[in-house]
Amino acid sequence: FIHFVNTYSVWVVLGSYSSYLFFCRFIGVEPNYIIAVGLALGVWFIYTLDHLLDGVMLKESASSLRHLEHYNRQKTIQVVLVLVAITLLTLACFIPFSYYRLIGFLGCLTALHFIINYLVPARVKRLLFLKEVFIAFVVTIGFGIAPVLEVDRYFHFSAYYPVLCVLFLINLSNLMLFSLFDKKVDEGTNTLSIARFYSEETLKIFIYTALLISIILTTHLYLENVNMLKIAILLLMQFTLAIICIFPDYFRINDRYRFWGDFIYVYPLFVLPFL
Repeated sequence: FIHFVNTYSVWVVLGSYSSYLFFCRFIGVEPNYIIAVGLALGVWFIYTLDHLLDGVMLKESASSLRHLEHYNRQKTIQVVLVLVAITLLTLACFIPFSYYRLIGFLGCLTALHFIINYLVPARVKRLLFLKEVFIAFVVTIGFGIAPVLEVDRYFHFSAYYPVLCVLFLINLSNLMLFSLFDKKVDEGTNTLSIARFYSEETLKIFIYTALLISIILTTHLYLENVNMLKIAILLLMQFTLAIICIFPDYFRINDRYRFWGDFIYVYPLFVLPFL
């Protein structure tokens, strides 16, 4: 079950859907369910395309199960990707015009990621590209900015900054954690990640620091009388990542770190009925 969920990014779909709805509830706006579905499918499309391209490049030499599986089943996955792309284009016909600029911006950032990741030489990427920071930024925009596009003009965006910062730091911690666990695999495939630049001890310091800052900001939100259920979900996400980092030997088995690292974005699904 863990391998299936990790390989086909199941939690990515559910997590994107529930996280968007959660941040809509966070600021008290009615969610746009077409956007929620589109965001979930769009993120899954990007993840799957990335895994497919990696699998095709690595072929039988792929050391991770998800890359090998995407390589072996590439024709089926290509068909599914085309169907998802058609679905996304269809959904785009039914959303308010105010979302088009955000979708275009996210599309450009995603295209830039693929261009840098697959076409730019490694020696240049070492100087210009920190994958984890870039992806954390894109995910934060998708989950955090989309919910505010339909709020009225009296919305005080400055009060929302701490929430965006918490989301960014959670995303960044999670991605650095994945890079930490994938360090040997990345070295074997010559894939650049933050783990290639720093030792495991230094990277853990980065992860703990990001989590600590996010917990402090979450405490600030609590003091600002944010709903306790919302605070509890953020803290649960943060403490889950901390536990994964503290007990690496356990979470390295069967890629549990990826299973639970992606599952933190599904946590909001359990409290949405009560928000």
